[in-house]
Amino acid sequence: MREITLQPISVMTDGGGSDGHMILADGLLVAILSRVTEEQTLGGQAQVEGWFLEAGFGPCGVLMSVTPPVFADVDEAVVWVRARLEAGFSPS
Repeated sequence: MREITLQPISVMTDGGGSDGHMILADGLLVAILSRVTEEQTLGGQAQVEGWFLEAGFGPCGVLMSVTPPVFADVDEAVVWVRARLEAGFSPS
């Protein structure tokens, strides 16, 4: 099983600075998340509070779509990253 680590980081978003996390798999960057609140919008639509996938790399970039996922919490995002890795996609 790959080692997943989180590193807090501030992310510049449309509304200014936002709390964020870099997600690394075995030391390699696979995703950047930013915190969204109910007051913010994504694509012009109201959004529930959670963690927005700002960018995905390697296994997390393959399925990027017009509307990237919003995770209820960081743990849910880590589960998603692990699923992408276990599906056979390598971050290297």
